[in-house]
Amino acid sequence: MAIDRERVLAELRVRPRSERELLDRLGGGRQTKQQLHRLLRELVRAGALERRDRRYRLPRRDGLVEGTFTPGPGGGGTVVTDAGASFRVAGGAAAEAGERVLLLPLGDPGERQRRGEVLEVLDARRRTWIGIVNRELSGAVVTPYRDDVEWGIAVSGKNLGRARDGDVVVLAPAPRQPRGGFAGRVVEVLGRPGEPEPDFRAVVWHRRLPVEFPEDVLRELEAIAEPGPTELAGATGREDLRALPFVTIDPKTARDHDDAVLVEDAPGGGHRLWVAIADVSCFVPEGSALDREALRRGNSVYFPDRAIPMLPERLSGDLCSLRPDVDRFALVVRMDVGPEGGVSPGRLSRAVIRSRARLHYEQAAAAMEGGPGAAASLPAPDLVAPLRRLAGCARALLARRLAAGSIDLDLPAAVIELDEEGMPVDVQKAVRTVAHRAIEEAMLAANRAVAERLLERELPAVFRVHEPPAPPDLARLREVLESFGLIDARGRGELTPAAIARAIEGVVGRPEQRLVHLTTLRAMQQARYDPRNRGHFALGFAAYLHFTSPIRRYADLVVHRAVSDLLAEGAALARARGRAESLAAVATRISWRERVAMDAERDMEALKKCAFMARHLGEEFSGTVTGVAPQGLYVTLDPFFVEGLVHVSTLPEWVELDEDAHALVSRDTGRRYTLGDRFRVLVEQVDPVKGWINFSIVRTDGDVG
Repeated sequence: MAIDRERVLAELRVRPRSERELLDRLGGGRQTKQQLHRLLRELVRAGALERRDRRYRLPRRDGLVEGTFTPGPGGGGTVVTDAGASFRVAGGAAAEAGERVLLLPLGDPGERQRRGEVLEVLDARRRTWIGIVNRELSGAVVTPYRDDVEWGIAVSGKNLGRARDGDVVVLAPAPRQPRGGFAGRVVEVLGRPGEPEPDFRAVVWHRRLPVEFPEDVLRELEAIAEPGPTELAGATGREDLRALPFVTIDPKTARDHDDAVLVEDAPGGGHRLWVAIADVSCFVPEGSALDREALRRGNSVYFPDRAIPMLPERLSGDLCSLRPDVDRFALVVRMDVGPEGGVSPGRLSRAVIRSRARLHYEQAAAAMEGGPGAAASLPAPDLVAPLRRLAGCARALLARRLAAGSIDLDLPAAVIELDEEGMPVDVQKAVRTVAHRAIEEAMLAANRAVAERLLERELPAVFRVHEPPAPPDLARLREVLESFGLIDARGRGELTPAAIARAIEGVVGRPEQRLVHLTTLRAMQQARYDPRNRGHFALGFAAYLHFTSPIRRYADLVVHRAVSDLLAEGAALARARGRAESLAAVATRISWRERVAMDAERDMEALKKCAFMARHLGEEFSGTVTGVAPQGLYVTLDPFFVEGLVHVSTLPEWVELDEDAHALVSRDTGRRYTLGDRFRVLVEQVDPVKGWINFSIVRTDGDVG
């Protein structure tokens, strides 16, 4: 089977992979292995790929560079990139000599030695390791658990402690090291793979996530006093909106509440939409220890059983959180939305609000849809009318947005239900209710309104930008859409957001829906933060930023400071404009931290799914083919939102991938395995280390209802 360049690059767009992983993904034998090895070497020489830690990846496209740090006298030092370029840095972000760092280039590219800012230490020397014990006759070897790098650390019998074969453990260097080697000793036994604490600690270790807050942050936190009634009543420059019936609408398990909404009838017809956002900036002074730590983290990280917050719990879950029946400081956007979804320029204000109720999505959706007993589930029956107005307002906003060519991808998330011990007992597809859509549209409108207002006043901010896909990615997307008849194959003009949006609408309910959505997502450039407004391709917005989640995203906190300065006028405007020079580094850093958080959350979801399916080894389930690849069929089960691989080696005949038809086809019989096929499958293998769930086919075709 021939291995071509585009198939390899498509796999690496998902994530970096080793040569062995690529071979597993692409399928094939010895000849394929040789072809792949030659192709990878050619792609590296051509600059189309990079090789790092035995893994191949696409070159960075975010303007950052990686290099090795060398400290200099009196602090700071030098970073030398793989290509030999040298950058002078004022500080090393706690990097030690020889460690690999992520760098933001500064200054003129023509300078002999450019300046740079170290954003992150990429491979800081480990003081401890987390891995799995593999017992041997005289000791053990500990190998990775949730790490991208292959390693093995020898542990003698006396340094194993009580660790058993298969345990997840924490290692430190052994007191006595063998000549020419390295040995470890077990300092903590965390448990078995799939258990909550070992999985959490492994992901935190792998992604280098900061969990505990430093002492200087905790000292500042202790000094923060909750605003009293007198301070709230006399808050200078704040509008008193406590009489308005704002509500928060969040998941049942929400740990913080940073947005509240209200919809009234607008004086001239249509709706008046109020969006109130927790004013975090008044509790986190710029340049404080709290602020520096929030920037270091960049955002909160959410797992099924816990969160790693950007801000300490006293702020994120209490003083800043818009809890019901408690007075809270907020920044508020008021917008008038016409019957056709047109939005007036947003009116911004600093305010004091008091949320009337904390609702979960299912409660709010029942009231919006007017089902029997909907009012009875609410804390007060008079909340029904504003909730229904919110639903009507959201419908108008959505219709207007889609008509303008906004791309509405529906890639459902998994909801993982846990028992009291934190073990997964069910995995289902997240249901998007009318309330989810209503809050989404309200937040989009508020974010857009704030972006437009800051641009109008020419105030620096961190924008959320999403640039158009690169031409090769757009060409591949066009091929897929044409193959399913979703766009006219004769039209070779520009593939606009509106055309993509129509194609996505046209595939709803078809077996190809998931593939089309994934292909569209992979064709897109990754959204990121930038001090320059470059528009948002997928949303179809000329300007966009993040304003509505300052408890969990540093980008929103930066925007809040700009809004507060805008409203204060005078000297505050000069302060806002003075931030312009620092925003490039801030935007780059928080874009990086966002990707780290997303990777960690994906890691944990894969672990939870593996832990759940491990309980079902040897059981049979019905399922549908939702993906076709050279290595096999991806089948999503009916009773659970879990996907597993039916490897080509387990099929009864030799098959090859027909890329145009998105099918595996038998050479001998012509039998086709394609999207939408139904099978009864057996759960064959679950490997939490690799994140694999493997099935085999028990019955085929019409045998499954």
